[in-house]
Amino acid sequence: MKRVLTIAGSLLLILSAICCTMGALITAFSFNVDILALIPVWMFAALALSIAAAIGHGKGVLILTPPVLIILVLRISEVLEGGKWVIYSITTEYNKWLHVPVIFPSADASLYDVTQFFTVMGIILAVLLSISVCLQKSAFLTMFFTMPTIFLTVVLTESTPDVRYFLGLMAVYLTMIISTSLHPDNYIKRGRSIFPALALALMLLVAAYLIAPPDDYRRNNFVDDIDYYLRNTADRLGLEMNKSGVGWPDMFSGEWRFNTESVWVADAGSRTITDRSVLEITASQAGTYYLRGFSMVRFNGREWRGSSDTLQLVDEDRAIEMPALIAGSYKMRYPDSGPDAASMTIGRTGDSSDIIYRPYYSVLPSPYRIIGDPYTVEFYHTEDSILGLYELMGASENSLSGFNVLMQPPSTYTQIEDSTAEGLRQIALDAGIDPNADRAVVSDMVAEYISSIGRYTLTPYVIPHGEDFALYFLQTSRRGYCIHFATVATLMLRALDIPARFTSGFAITVPPANVGQTVVVTDRHAHAWVEVYYEDVGWLPLEVTPSSVGSGVPERGSHSAAVSEPPATPDDIDTTREPFDDMFPEDLLDPDRSVDASPMPESDTQTDGSQQQGVAWRPSREVLIAAICVVAFAIAIALRRTIACKHRKKRFAQPDTNAAVIYAWRYVSRVNRREKPPKELEEIALKARFSQHRITEEERTAMIDKVTELSTAANKSHSFPIRLWRKFIQGY
Repeated sequence: MKRVLTIAGSLLLILSAICCTMGALITAFSFNVDILALIPVWMFAALALSIAAAIGHGKGVLILTPPVLIILVLRISEVLEGGKWVIYSITTEYNKWLHVPVIFPSADASLYDVTQFFTVMGIILAVLLSISVCLQKSAFLTMFFTMPTIFLTVVLTESTPDVRYFLGLMAVYLTMIISTSLHPDNYIKRGRSIFPALALALMLLVAAYLIAPPDDYRRNNFVDDIDYYLRNTADRLGLEMNKSGVGWPDMFSGEWRFNTESVWVADAGSRTITDRSVLEITASQAGTYYLRGFSMVRFNGREWRGSSDTLQLVDEDRAIEMPALIAGSYKMRYPDSGPDAASMTIGRTGDSSDIIYRPYYSVLPSPYRIIGDPYTVEFYHTEDSILGLYELMGASENSLSGFNVLMQPPSTYTQIEDSTAEGLRQIALDAGIDPNADRAVVSDMVAEYISSIGRYTLTPYVIPHGEDFALYFLQTSRRGYCIHFATVATLMLRALDIPARFTSGFAITVPPANVGQTVVVTDRHAHAWVEVYYEDVGWLPLEVTPSSVGSGVPERGSHSAAVSEPPATPDDIDTTREPFDDMFPEDLLDPDRSVDASPMPESDTQTDGSQQQGVAWRPSREVLIAAICVVAFAIAIALRRTIACKHRKKRFAQPDTNAAVIYAWRYVSRVNRREKPPKELEEIALKARFSQHRITEEERTAMIDKVTELSTAANKSHSFPIRLWRKFIQGY
């Protein structure tokens, strides 16, 4: 029964350490794995190693090492593919801060490959943990095997790992420290003490959890603060770090407005969000609206230049207003169906630009340029596709056919570098996109591919100079937010000879309860998407940014759901959408945020992601949790020192003098491994172990005094850090 408890305790610690270590890594980088396939394999490996260590000790672990190598060899191809993807993901994450080379930039792995990699890594970690938990009984060695992986998940990573994994690992560490201090020399008793030690460790961590629950966990803010101080320190030391970017949208002397002259994409860096109010709208109908602002024409490899709205050509306005004319024509023919007439009043609160924002399917009122604030725009609200309405009416019936023809040459909206176009066409062909299909079908396939290939993040790194943005994004970085996805989708459409342009504005949801009421639009709602041109129909919006819900890689087809900045929450996702719903998805933003009439406090970050001067940094909940865990760890090691000293004194003073002398000999042998103990101590120990002689009190006292003297001398011979380690961790 005692051995069973020992095996069970070891199994619990090894399996918990594996799950928490691998789980933190998986959740931090949003790796797509089959958890249900991992845990049974890890459990079997931990159980086999625990039994082998309990029965055969070190030999038992060595016996199980060859099967692990055999498994690795049999799955080597899948493990390598999954490993390349993991290494690629980690190096791209850290490239945002340091000049870390992106390793395996062309890596691509399936769910099966990544699962195989983590399966093997978990088994290898189980072998290492069996050495630290079962054989060496060392909390330090356990930390040594697990902390490098944990370090990757907590230092300057944008994603947030699950805090419960850290609490679980802390419980393992505390349990190891407490249990080894109770019975440092007895494997069986130490195994039985795991359960009361675990209970004590859990009590400490539960207390920390209750004091600072992670309900409002905002680790990204903490990472931004660390980034700010690291960059300042690096500047003082003369170290070079990657640029944090110019931010998006741009801000001008503290005033908020879109930059309609240029939109930096490759050098954008972190998304700028201050939560300041920029507009107030009042809509006559509920729904999610794209408030179109401006479009860009030319892309020079790193930035968009030249707003199409400054061309002031009649055909441009007709191309924008044409969908509204089609909707109105359909409504006149079929009054009982189709789009509904609606209106929206738009007023500026913090936006200093002269952009005329308006929802799609609207016609600008007279005069041509609106004077005054606020202003009202009439439009048609529909969740049906304008393309669908146009086809239902039939080209022969549609009196508007031929009204809308671009006067600009097609090259205006298909402009793209030849080398970029060639590379994008090849990527599209490899993705199964048929360039000869109908324009709507090709656009939908491009949007689906772009949204599925990348990972949504508010803090992407700057694209290195000399790299082609579109190709580098699709083949290497695969990280960004709306402007990155919209840009690469626009360029791919142009490479396939489809007129497209980069468009910016706001995306906002008006819940039914707020119809007719003022809704606040903040800079958080700033968004970018693609406009695709259709003959006789005009410019229609196309959403390409992934929702980034759950894992970082969205499901195929998620381009039909618009994405806010930051991305939507899982409760906002509606999976019952119709085929043409990519015009007006209803799951764009959190309604509660979009209708908050009170201004949100401004962010402590500027456009370059740095912290504003003079803003006091306040410890957040995660800092408090970390502090409590550190205090709990300090208490545990102090307790370990106290218990070890009391245990040693008790063993020295036990009634059986022979046993006391034998224990003292083992203790001095561990304390001073550099030198062999004196001959007289060895003689007393041999007499106590192998003869029938009963050790006298005088012999025991002499033995204990000499052992204490040698222990003190051995500790003084080490450096200060080593002395602390020996005193509080090893208990010497």
